[in-house]
Amino acid sequence: MVLLMELAYWEVLLFLLMLFGLISVHLFTGRINTKGLLKGTKGDGTQYFSPERVQLLLFTIGASFQYLAALLHEPTRFPIVPEGWLLILGGSHVVYLGGKFGASLLGKS
Repeated sequence: MVLLMELAYWEVLLFLLMLFGLISVHLFTGRINTKGLLKGTKGDGTQYFSPERVQLLLFTIGASFQYLAALLHEPTRFPIVPEGWLLILGGSHVVYLGGKFGASLLGKS
């Protein structure tokens, strides 16, 4: 039974590493389009650099890596997501949506 759990652990780890590698290669070769990823659109259709998208992306990546690290630390059960991370991500989404709302108002004036 221990051998089976060890095998499952290494299979999952190998899968995640290969998935990370595949996505990285596709990002660097341009097969995954990231043009306009950090740009927002105002209500009048003009585009602008969106700091709210940057912070949302950074907080989401940070929370994902924190969860993955907790999962690799204790692979026998799903980790408990700390309440602080949920509040940070919720606040990050509020900032993002507030920025989108503000940009739509500024574009209409």
